[in-house]
Amino acid sequence: MIRRVCGRAGRVFLVTSLVTLFHFTLASAPVFAQAVRGRVVDPQARAVPLADVLIVKGTSVVTTAKTAADGKFGPIAVAPGDYEVIVAAPGWRAEPKRVTVTTDGTVDVDVALALGAVNESIVVSAAQVELPLSRTTDSVTVIEHKELRTLQLENVSQAIRFVPGFGVVQQGGRGALTSLFPRGGESDYTLVIADGIPLNAFGGGFDAAHLAASQIERVEVVRGPQSALYGGGAIGGILHVVTPHGGPVRANALVEFGGYGTAATSLGTAGSRGAWSWGATLDWLDTDGDTSERANLGGPVANDDYARVAGTANVTWSDRADRRVRVDVIAGHTERGFPGPYGSDPLGLYEGIDRVSRGKNDLRGVRASAILGSGRTFRHGLQLAFTDAPSEFASPDFFDPALVTTRHTDASRVTGRYQLDLERRRLGLSAGWEFLFEKEENTLIRNTSSEEIPVERQISGWFVESRWPFSERAFLTAGVRVERIERSTLAAGEFGRPAFDDPDVVWSANPKISGAWFVRPAGAPAWTKIRFGAGTGIKPPTAFEIAFTDNPGLKPERSRSFDAGVEQALAGSALVAEATFFANRYDDLIVTVGRRLSGASEYQSDNVANARAKGLEIGARWQGARGLSARVAYTWLDTEILSVDNVANPIAPAPYNVGDPLVRRPRNQASAAIMWSSARADAFFAVNGRGAMNDLEPSFASSVYRNPGYAVVAVGGAIRVARSFEVYARVSNLFDKEYEEAFGFPALGRTALVGVRVATSR
Repeated sequence: MIRRVCGRAGRVFLVTSLVTLFHFTLASAPVFAQAVRGRVVDPQARAVPLADVLIVKGTSVVTTAKTAADGKFGPIAVAPGDYEVIVAAPGWRAEPKRVTVTTDGTVDVDVALALGAVNESIVVSAAQVELPLSRTTDSVTVIEHKELRTLQLENVSQAIRFVPGFGVVQQGGRGALTSLFPRGGESDYTLVIADGIPLNAFGGGFDAAHLAASQIERVEVVRGPQSALYGGGAIGGILHVVTPHGGPVRANALVEFGGYGTAATSLGTAGSRGAWSWGATLDWLDTDGDTSERANLGGPVANDDYARVAGTANVTWSDRADRRVRVDVIAGHTERGFPGPYGSDPLGLYEGIDRVSRGKNDLRGVRASAILGSGRTFRHGLQLAFTDAPSEFASPDFFDPALVTTRHTDASRVTGRYQLDLERRRLGLSAGWEFLFEKEENTLIRNTSSEEIPVERQISGWFVESRWPFSERAFLTAGVRVERIERSTLAAGEFGRPAFDDPDVVWSANPKISGAWFVRPAGAPAWTKIRFGAGTGIKPPTAFEIAFTDNPGLKPERSRSFDAGVEQALAGSALVAEATFFANRYDDLIVTVGRRLSGASEYQSDNVANARAKGLEIGARWQGARGLSARVAYTWLDTEILSVDNVANPIAPAPYNVGDPLVRRPRNQASAAIMWSSARADAFFAVNGRGAMNDLEPSFASSVYRNPGYAVVAVGGAIRVARSFEVYARVSNLFDKEYEEAFGFPALGRTALVGVRVATSR
């Protein structure tokens, strides 16, 4: 498979990786006799289980461990040297502990936690290495498992609603197309990763409807362009989903039932034994969807059902901090009916429910990675990943509605990466090479003989990043990535596309710089952190943009971004508030030229459109002393469609006008959650909503209409009947609000669900 799809670059990478892995794995160096161990307790000296213990050296995390039920961790084998021990536990904080590991043996470290609104966390997606959250220089939000569980979130997209700067638009009920809009960017501008496996389609598209949240360890959201890290696709931000792994052996299961014929089951396990650690999740959901009576339909809604089954698994072997090999697997299947729009109908185009359209999607992915060596000398990182996402969509035939047409799509991707890290004194340095081969086959992409033909692309990226902790209070990160993007040859198409006989090659360099400065030290009762960032991003064309154009030289879409923010902690870090201003410029956007823009390009489609977005992100997190906590997020967003290039008078692509706001980007959106947690019970009250926004006519997207704003409330709670058994319930859309996140597609009404959860650990 690798030989077929990757060519010479892939074969060279695979052979090099295997040789390097073999050499380091079988090296005769002894296992470290030096180690760090200790215990983590709360202010009442009670053990804190499942806390993350980070062993940090210089600018990066060397290794991690979890505390057991008695709060103990380790021994963690490390090389001799100076380290910081940082503990991360939701709702708690602690000062970093500096330790010196010598050849004499084990170092004991006891950590006493204090209340904290923003706890420390490991962040794997904001730099080329793992970093503590406090030392990241980007705009990052981390939502931990404890909050996901207290809020009883069904889907990761629901968690994103509590992140400032990100918009979420769900086109109906459960399983309906769900789009993410980062800082005013397009819905395909967010790179989505699950345990290191990229999930986006060819060209960046991603449907966030299918990521279950019940077994997620944490969700990381990085705002702003990250192409200097990840290349094309990370033009607007990163969403990284991390599933449970390692720590004490534990397992949990939940079963729930509720409105709209909904039933769900979820299983999860993780643990460690000796040099081995693992994790696994399994999620199943089935729902009838909306079956309500609608006056405009003269009957009930139909064909809105949804079913999902998905699972992940990971296993790691690591006998010491400088040698780790891990394998991750992800798989899933979804099926959903698509009744079409049945809400707002300004042009009177609805003819009733679509009882035919139905989509089926599969996902298969595997990733192997290895970390070999120490940052004190050289640390080598190797990764190889493969994903395959076949799908089919059945719908009424365009020419004869009595017939059914089934379209198939298969998008596959192979990625490989080599990275070299070096940590010396106050400088961290990373450099490496990454390649990507992606292919999409679709029933609609055919040659002149009506045979399906694939669209293929190869990308090579060379990157370097440096990290300077000038002091304990100042950090600077700078990096650049150079991309070579090659679109393969493509035969002439049956709809008049000429043959692209020569490969098209585009080079792009994307720099990034970001910094953070603690005006007041991080350990102070009222610390202040100022940060800034600037960078560029790119997103290569989609398969359809390549296949349905006569333009052989489509370029990536581009962004330029700047942001600056401040975080302020008060009351001994029990309250942390942040405010960030950002400004983005989007250039070279691909649009259909048509008659309206005939003077802008000689081709059917081209990189001629432009837009801008600026805004203010405000967030706050509070942790009380009696189990109460709260989270608030607000985004003010100002977007504008700019004139296309190469024209004398300002003009925008139809159906827009120059100066219009971008569709589905509300000017105001907000969310808030109040949570309470104790040893025997949990409860929450949450509200989210947005102001009015421009949206498209739902049948043909031929005109723009105003979609009213909304605010919806959810409440819920849980009672632990026994140590490992709890009963919970929640109500979504408590006041049965009628609204449409996407114009023409009604959201679900009031929904109640009840469930039970069983958890065990050792």
